[in-house]
Amino acid sequence: MTEEKFIHAVKRNSQRLFVIAFSYLKNKHDAEDALQNAFLKLWKSKIEFDDDLGIDKWLTKVLVNDCKNFFNLSFRQNKSIEEVYDVSTFDKYFNVDLYNAVMSLNKKERLCVILFYYDDLTISDISKVTGIKESTVKSLLKRSRNKLKLKLGDEWIYEQ
Repeated sequence: MTEEKFIHAVKRNSQRLFVIAFSYLKNKHDAEDALQNAFLKLWKSKIEFDDDLGIDKWLTKVLVNDCKNFFNLSFRQNKSIEEVYDVSTFDKYFNVDLYNAVMSLNKKERLCVILFYYDDLTISDISKVTGIKESTVKSLLKRSRNKLKLKLGDEWIYEQ
């Protein structure tokens, strides 16, 4: 991988991958570490990718696996989004209630929701990245939508 392609991949994926890492680890510094490790693995990788989408999917899978491995460590602090960031630092479309509702889902549900709605991955791609069966991904998404609808009421509108 050339330095130019690497820099492009970092710029294109940093924010998206940070959201995924933070949703798993619930700690800004741990999420930044996981993100840095994923980019380091990309830089050291000898894999030749066909396109940007291939790089994006590979990075997502590496990051998710690193985050899962992090849970084997006994130390972790859970912090709310408000403790990590001043909400005004997010763009005007950031919805704290929706974010907190998504973060309250269990790990698998939360990951599927983020990958499906925020990263626009297909159910098939989510299955490949996470190692979860497609039928299970569908069930997790349906269950997550129902939970979000209960928590958010009319704020959560999902059109099929």
